[in-house]
Amino acid sequence: MATIREKGQAQWHVQIRRKGYPNRTRTFPTKKEAEAWARQMESQMDRGVFVDQSGAHRTTLGDLIKTYVKEVTMKRRSENSRKSERLRLERFLREERGLCSYAAIHLTPDHFLEYRDRRVTETVSRGTTLNKQPLGSEQQVPKLRKDGTPRKNAATPKKEPKPLKLISLSTVKRELNLLKKVIDHQKRKLGLQFNPANTEDVPRLAPNDERDVRLTPDEKRRLLEACREQKNIWIAPLIELAFETGARRGNLLKLRWVDVHLNQRSAVLRDIKNSRKPDEIVDHKIGLSPRAIAILSGLSRSLDGRVFPITPNCAYQAFRRARTKAQISDFRIHDTRHERVSSLIEAGWSDTEVMAQTGHRDVKSMQRYAHLREEHLAEKLAYLDELNRKTAGE
Repeated sequence: MATIREKGQAQWHVQIRRKGYPNRTRTFPTKKEAEAWARQMESQMDRGVFVDQSGAHRTTLGDLIKTYVKEVTMKRRSENSRKSERLRLERFLREERGLCSYAAIHLTPDHFLEYRDRRVTETVSRGTTLNKQPLGSEQQVPKLRKDGTPRKNAATPKKEPKPLKLISLSTVKRELNLLKKVIDHQKRKLGLQFNPANTEDVPRLAPNDERDVRLTPDEKRRLLEACREQKNIWIAPLIELAFETGARRGNLLKLRWVDVHLNQRSAVLRDIKNSRKPDEIVDHKIGLSPRAIAILSGLSRSLDGRVFPITPNCAYQAFRRARTKAQISDFRIHDTRHERVSSLIEAGWSDTEVMAQTGHRDVKSMQRYAHLREEHLAEKLAYLDELNRKTAGE
């Protein structure tokens, strides 16, 4: 039974004690609200659907973020992943104090809808804007000598600052998805019935951001020739091996000779991307094409045991210079993975075979990398038309 008593002016205290359930107590400003809450709790206990949400009343969104950083973010294998996610969440704690002060039980989809709509109108901030010359103001006038000539040590006029950019829709989408993961991490522990940041109640405004970039044979040839002309001797075999294997740049840069088995025409990629369980190390074995074997056979052995003894930034800068020289504007190293997946599907590989080579866990993820050429589709249709004519002739 519920016990309701008046503690003071506008203070009605409710206490519910029942065997098999934790004690429940709350205080309300009116007796009517106290009785309604007591009936609701006792009804849930009678029907066996009672869920203890006391933790959700005590835990704020800020507490959830801090717990997520400690238990999930800082356990990610990649240093870049840890840093980027931690900075994103720290910005939220710093700039969204109002939303972070809400108890988890009081969060609603409207809170995140308001955040989404406001966030897309904000501009990208890079450092403090204090004491900076506003856009459109007069330029600094250099100091002059008595004869009217500028002084040698006079400060040159500052260039007009670049126009501010709005926060991209993709950035807002990633932020909302991260907040959804933060709440999901302790949703069951706090007894929350649903996640107020889910995609059904808080639609993401980001357009389809899937990349559909494939090189023509001539563009691929120009890109590889430009890579071979770079001073960095490792960038050409790295990019060509990425085209052949479909492996990520990070996994190729971590590849060691002890994991390369040329006689078995295979290699082992250590610690591949694992979004489902970031604290679990997953290794993946891939096959090597004849061209990939030739590339690896022609490489010299480094002292540290790595196949490509360069840093990620070194590889990026060399590839950027080669891409510019080849006059290719929109192509990234990761797009070589798209190219490999698409070419394997066009070659008639099954989804299972493609996933075994690329390391994808499900078909949906793998299909994001599949971009079939129009010529391939036209050839398939032509073959089907020819097959229909033969069938009709019989």
